[in-house]
Amino acid sequence: MAVSNIEKFDDITGKIFAVLYQHFPIPQGLLAEDFVENATQLDDFLGTEVPTDEAEFFLATAEWLRQAGYINCTPDPYLYVSNAVLTAKGLEVLKATPESVESKESIGEQLATTAKESGKEVARGLVSEALGLGVKILSPIIGLT
Repeated sequence: MAVSNIEKFDDITGKIFAVLYQHFPIPQGLLAEDFVENATQLDDFLGTEVPTDEAEFFLATAEWLRQAGYINCTPDPYLYVSNAVLTAKGLEVLKATPESVESKESIGEQLATTAKESGKEVARGLVSEALGLGVKILSPIIGLT
C-alpha cells in the first residue's frame, strides 16, 4: 500500500521534531539522507547526483514547518537545512503532555523515544497532536474560536 503525503509529512516532521527537541537550544544541521531513504540519484544529463523526490519532500516539509512557525532554519536547495532550532511555539507544543495517553512524558520526549524505536504510527499520532496544539495556541491570536 502506498504511503500518503500526509503520512510521509508526519513521519518526517516527527523525526525533525525529535532531533530538534533532543538538541534544544543548539541549532542543528539536518541532512536529507538522515530523514529519507534515498536522498540522491544520478542525473545522466548533468552527470552528477541530484536530490530525489523524497529529498525534495523533506526540504518542503522543513520549509512548511518554518513558515508555520514551529522551527527556525535556513533551507538549502540541495539536501540540507542549516541552523534548525525549535521556535517558542515549537518548544511549547513539544513540551505539552498529550491528553490522549496516560503517559506523563511530553510529546517531544515521546517523539524522541519513538524515533529511536521506529514507531511510525505512534509518531504520526504525536505529530498530529503537536500540530493541533499549535493551532489551538494561534486560534485566539488570529480570531478563531
